[in-house]
Amino acid sequence: MFKHSIKNVLTTKYFTLFSLLLVMIVFSNASHAKQYKVEVLVFENNNPTIATENNQYTEPRESKSGSQTWALAPSLLVDESKRIQNSSNYKLVHHFSWGQGALPYQKSPNYSVIEQDIRGWIKVYAEQLLFVNIDIDYLGYRMTEKRRLKLNERHFFDHPKFGLLIQVSRLEKKVEE
Repeated sequence: MFKHSIKNVLTTKYFTLFSLLLVMIVFSNASHAKQYKVEVLVFENNNPTIATENNQYTEPRESKSGSQTWALAPSLLVDESKRIQNSSNYKLVHHFSWGQGALPYQKSPNYSVIEQDIRGWIKVYAEQLLFVNIDIDYLGYRMTEKRRLKLNERHFFDHPKFGLLIQVSRLEKKVEE
């Protein structure tokens, strides 16, 4: 009887360890295997409405991250970019596109925006859902936003002076020939 109980305990321990190891491998591979393509249009509103900041203005804080982004050719918002360029109501300011890992907030990269007329950062991160944090200054007007995103949907962020259009999609790996 004693041998039988030891055998059950050992079998249960091995099964538990094996199950735990399997779960760790599955979740580790799932979280690191995903990559996103992020595309952002920044455009100015040509409407003569006067935009003012109604709180004490502070510049966007520099935000650092250990993760990296990499430049990608724009492909998601090309048609929208053309429509903005052809519109008399808006002026296309910038069109950014980058790749990044699907990482949680603490590990996700901050895409730094440093141009002559615009500065700040955009952080796309994946917890159980997809989110974006934006802190952008365009010609002295600041936009700070936090919002949940859905993959492959266009998301509009509005300020009286300028706007952002963002789309995030899964980045498919190229099949080697």
